[in-house]
Amino acid sequence: MSAMRPTSSLEELSAGIPEYNPSKNVATRQSGSDVLQYIAEMVPQYVSGSADLHGSTKNYIKGGKDFGNPNIQGKDVCGRNFHFGIREHAMGTMLNGMAYYGLNIPSGATFLVFADYMRAAIRIAALAELPTSYILTHDSVGVGEDGPTHQPVETTSGLRVIPNLDVIRPADPEEVAGAFMASVDRKNGPTALVLSRQNVRTLSEIPVARRREGTLKGGYIALRETMPLELIILACGSELQWAVDAAKELGGATRVVSMPCFERFDRQDSAYKAKVLPSGVTKRIAIEAGVSALWYKYVGLDGKVIGVDSFGFSAPGNIVMDAFGINARHIVEVAKSMPERLLKGEATTCSTLPSMGSLPSLEDTSSLSEESESTLSEEDHI
Repeated sequence: MSAMRPTSSLEELSAGIPEYNPSKNVATRQSGSDVLQYIAEMVPQYVSGSADLHGSTKNYIKGGKDFGNPNIQGKDVCGRNFHFGIREHAMGTMLNGMAYYGLNIPSGATFLVFADYMRAAIRIAALAELPTSYILTHDSVGVGEDGPTHQPVETTSGLRVIPNLDVIRPADPEEVAGAFMASVDRKNGPTALVLSRQNVRTLSEIPVARRREGTLKGGYIALRETMPLELIILACGSELQWAVDAAKELGGATRVVSMPCFERFDRQDSAYKAKVLPSGVTKRIAIEAGVSALWYKYVGLDGKVIGVDSFGFSAPGNIVMDAFGINARHIVEVAKSMPERLLKGEATTCSTLPSMGSLPSLEDTSSLSEESESTLSEEDHI
């Protein structure tokens, strides 16, 4: 493999990405598209492509031209946008080839649920320590009406168990900036950027620098307690906004920890991890719109995880989220159901999921009002 090419430092990358307008609430795939343009401007070696989904994954480099035979109209051998076609496995292997050669920093995009089509290529990138990036959008049951075939409840966790693969699921535009910075800066392995289809709240109550730098560390204190600490709520991605809202209702003894990347957090030193998750506080709740199992290493057997441990169903995304208890209200309910103080050896039940019997029927979901889709813009219905 050729010598790795120099790139901008993390400080230069952060300085070159403007702070996002805090009044704008957009999907992280959209803020990802915005951040990508700044990354491409600062890092000329950065190239990207999509498995025939540029309109949805939004990772097209504006002004970057399309790679291809110059005898074909609109194509250029200097193009930075690759049209891989509907073939994720081939895309993954081509990204590996580019990374092996070492001239470019390659990335490719598809829907998260289709990542399994290129799992073997991702595994090889992790094994060979290749600095590839995967932009994986439509990240949860929040996809909505496309239904369970396109709702990747298990896929994020499935990627997290691949050794040497960093999986970053950012919560808002500033965490997205940190995620792209991390992916470009990493030289010894691949990074998966897991982004939402639905709009999320820009978390302006958390300082910009904290969100960006915290994402680089993998996990950080997003909202600090103002009283003696009693409860820690962990979240990532689109669920961080609900954790913040719940903490405000639960009061000053609650801390919110954002955990966008398990792998980067686990690489921090013991002192930092203990500062974020002090061992003396065992009353913990984690929330993510995906399978729950991997979160127990952070909440412990005394903690609870609000997750999605079954396939979803077709309905507007926020209706599906509510059916699984992925909201601030359910976090508050779970927190209030836990003992005020957990003693060593005192176990609590771990199940926090509503039963499948409580999910809306097809008749219920067919009569939902248009108001339930208010979090999606017109173009979000792709």
